[in-house]
Amino acid sequence: MEKRDYSKIVRELKDKGYTLSMARIAILRYVMQKNAHYTAEEIYKNLKEEYPTLSIATVYNTLKLLSKEGYLQQIMIDPNKVIYDSTLGVHPHFYCKVCGKIEDINSNIKVQLDKNINGNRVEEVHIYVYGVCKDCLEKEKKRANPFP
Repeated sequence: MEKRDYSKIVRELKDKGYTLSMARIAILRYVMQKNAHYTAEEIYKNLKEEYPTLSIATVYNTLKLLSKEGYLQQIMIDPNKVIYDSTLGVHPHFYCKVCGKIEDINSNIKVQLDKNINGNRVEEVHIYVYGVCKDCLEKEKKRANPFP
């Protein structure tokens, strides 16, 4: 799994001719400095107070740009929303079917990615594991047995 330095990404994007407003830089800094998974709405909500002129359209457009340029990956683990991840490379994700939490699975799973499988060109690989997270399991256990 690869984590990228946001200041290096700013330089690379400027070298490619992109204009980087304060809002775009704030979004980039936010997603690169947090080791989590975000929706556009969550990013907007978390940055709006500090950047009152920030629009949701700017967040969507910036995330689209960062994904297109390979600095973020889109995670389609939740059928109702697009999640963005700044940890690049093929790595498995766990999705809790109860609370919706998403986390990277740190495991010894090694994926040998062939660029060609049976004559088909492979462009993306996603590994999603669905279940119930340990927090929800603990809550479930307490509800089932409130008097230990």
